[in-house]
Amino acid sequence: MADLQDLVDEASLLLEGPVTLEDRRFRLLAFAAHPGATDPVRVETILGKGAGPQVRAWFEGFGIARATGPVPVPGDPERGIGPRLCLPARGRGVVQGYLWVIGEGSRYAPERVAAAMHLADEAGEQLARQVSRRRATERLLHELLDAGPAERSAGARALADDLAVAPGSRAVVAVLGAAPGQRLSAESLRGAGGLPRRAAVGDAEGDVVLLLPLVGGAGADDPLGEARSLVERALGQLEKEDPGRTVVAGVGQVVPLAEAGDSWTQARAALRVVRPEAPAGRSGPAATRVHAWDELGVRRMLGGSHADALAEAARTPAVRALLAADPELVRTARVYLDRAGSVAATAGELDLHRQSVYHRLGRIEQITGLDLADGRHRLELHLGLLVTDPDGGGQPG
Repeated sequence: MADLQDLVDEASLLLEGPVTLEDRRFRLLAFAAHPGATDPVRVETILGKGAGPQVRAWFEGFGIARATGPVPVPGDPERGIGPRLCLPARGRGVVQGYLWVIGEGSRYAPERVAAAMHLADEAGEQLARQVSRRRATERLLHELLDAGPAERSAGARALADDLAVAPGSRAVVAVLGAAPGQRLSAESLRGAGGLPRRAAVGDAEGDVVLLLPLVGGAGADDPLGEARSLVERALGQLEKEDPGRTVVAGVGQVVPLAEAGDSWTQARAALRVVRPEAPAGRSGPAATRVHAWDELGVRRMLGGSHADALAEAARTPAVRALLAADPELVRTARVYLDRAGSVAATAGELDLHRQSVYHRLGRIEQITGLDLADGRHRLELHLGLLVTDPDGGGQPG
């Protein structure tokens, strides 16, 4: 059976023109170069391994997602799009992708187009089989993550066999999420997304779960480092689907594959702590996008089932009063407490005179009613700021 690249090469020779094959999300799967002019969108697709959302919407406006035969698509000079012919790659009754032929559709002989449609259908069947295989992997992933102690070993063996890794491999689970109300889809990461074959991907109630078997070995100095780069790549792919969306990841501990359910629990808890707020007025990637459970420190308290009660308990009247005050006082308190009560270190970080720091600390004590010389009072304020204002924004929780 010819692979996808072979089918694209054959179609290019048959039609004597440049051809690309993309999946339903317009991600590049294969292409065949051909002498002659092309257009900027084809270059973007090849170099960027996919078209942007606006270009996708424009093409889909011609009905290609439901087409059963060739669809001529006119050019649009303003968009940098030349004319082309779309051959829907159908498999198992639906369009699985698109075989694009650059150039006016009328230039291609009907019998050659009909022969190329057979190649497109063969590609569609291959893509349909890939979709079925990925769904099977997702089922095995969730069976392992939800397995009880008695079923874990069998679940690990089944998933390891599917991913072609050793059952004794170590792995890490990450959960990727956006702001409340924004749903992500694992489909964005399946197929041509840059993740290795050994990565298992699944949907998780509007979030996306990744299980990443590691190949660095038990003695690796930074076992999480290997996973971080893959998680970052996945986040980038999700944000490419919607450039205005902020996506972050909670990452569990590195564990034996059979114990992936424990890493899954930690990853979900970490995401509860760091999930972006409502997206109003926000754009661009977050400064820190990958948050490991091991690195959350005291903020782990906010990832448990009683997180709301703990957060409310930390919002004492003193903490609320400070958060409602001048943000510069909040920042001063944060730096002072983070620097173990060192006035010199606080003055250096804030670029202030020491006397100015003392003045601000006095104002903080007046507003909160706390004595910053008392360790218990410092703990109350520090813990309250950490769990109600983790990013130091100075906004009431």
